[in-house]
Amino acid sequence: MKKIFFVILSLLLISTSIALSAGSDSSDEVAKPSSYSKVLKLIKKEQFSEAIKILENILSKSKYQKDPDILNHYAFSLRKTKQLDKAEEYYKKALAIDPGHRGALEYLGELYVDTNRKDLAKQILQKLEKCRCPEFAELQSYIQK
Repeated sequence: MKKIFFVILSLLLISTSIALSAGSDSSDEVAKPSSYSKVLKLIKKEQFSEAIKILENILSKSKYQKDPDILNHYAFSLRKTKQLDKAEEYYKKALAIDPGHRGALEYLGELYVDTNRKDLAKQILQKLEKCRCPEFAELQSYIQK
């Protein structure tokens, strides 16, 4: 009887574990397009205009329009090319999808500093404070410049 109990318990634990791991995985995240790696290289080389062109092509496909990473990199590239209003719009779109997106939070905070809205940047800094992450330190430093 004990053996049957342990077998049933084991099967229940295994099936629960499988169900939980499937549910905890970010299954609604769409795989990045192959051109996304090129975007990251262009951004690293500070070739923002070229990155914007590729990102606009990526964002023309509806399945990528809700990817906070893609939206964040698009907004970042826009900000670096002084398209600040449009950059702010896309940071906010990324944050509407993922309110805790650390990159979008940091960069939106930097945009607020660049546009003389340090009070808003400090509010974002408070959101990042709990994470004890590099984005917090970088935004804090940017605000103190």
